[in-house]
Amino acid sequence: MKLFTKTAVAAMLSMSLAAAADAGALRLGTAAPEGSPWGKFLAGFAAKTAELSGGELTITPFWSQELGDEQTMVRQAARGRVDIVAVSNTAISLLVPEYSLMSAPYIFDSPEQADCVYDKHMRDAFGAELDAAGIVPLADFEVGQQIIFSKSLIKTPADLAGTKIRTAPTIPDSVFMEEAGGVAVPLGGVDTMPALKTGSVTAVTWPTVFGIAVGYAQEAPFVTTTNHVYQVGLVAMSKKTAAGLSEQEMGWVIEAATAMNGLRGAIRGAEGALIGKIKGAGLTVHDPDADELAAWKAVAPAAQARIVSEMGGNAAEVWDRVQAAKAACTN
Repeated sequence: MKLFTKTAVAAMLSMSLAAAADAGALRLGTAAPEGSPWGKFLAGFAAKTAELSGGELTITPFWSQELGDEQTMVRQAARGRVDIVAVSNTAISLLVPEYSLMSAPYIFDSPEQADCVYDKHMRDAFGAELDAAGIVPLADFEVGQQIIFSKSLIKTPADLAGTKIRTAPTIPDSVFMEEAGGVAVPLGGVDTMPALKTGSVTAVTWPTVFGIAVGYAQEAPFVTTTNHVYQVGLVAMSKKTAAGLSEQEMGWVIEAATAMNGLRGAIRGAEGALIGKIKGAGLTVHDPDADELAAWKAVAPAAQARIVSEMGGNAAEVWDRVQAAKAACTN
């Protein structure tokens, strides 16, 4: 994982950083549980900020959607009511819809290709849009592979037909599940578990680590490792908060964000460990074979075209840039 440079962050701030008499404690909101890999790295970020500032500037994390679901938190950050958020691609795309194109179904051929595209080509591609939306990126926030949790076994798109499936409230996730034959029900994090328990939906899509960590495998014990999306979100500061920090204070935060280094590897390691854990607990984990995976991937081209069309705006231009980056990262 690479961090956003001081130069890149400064370029996204359209005004000079004003000195603050007493910055006090900054509030950081996240859906991540404290005991998760994300919690560990975010706690390190907070500790490093306090260390660098000698306690003059502190960050207080609020875990597990204490400040609302991701969509609520990112809106509050844009308005200056939450100082920092650590959120998924889904939440960022609420402010910058084109950002969700990076989580189009099966857009990447491998994790290594995804790393190359993010690290070498697309890192600063949304700078102007994020600035206009009112947030300042500090670091990538690795979320990982997205999979399916269900009340009954879903091996292929044929098994999904007619199933009410919770999707992330984004165009890419909903469109892909519809193209695969499901009935997409876009829901935020707060509403999803109640919907699953009441039967409003009988399947859900979630990133592997988050879904298992918060208990979806217990409620929907048939897990299919489609790995149809690779999600990378952001640790981002409210632009209004940034404008109230001195240059020195902002420097502390940017340097402290290096504590997020290593999250990518931690999430990938946790994915395998948690899948192994639920297998050991007797839950059904289905790893699609070559033919089944091909059936899922066969849905992707039509879904991708529909996603770009429905998104509109400059989605086609961004899509072309992502494809060019993929080509540059293909050996």
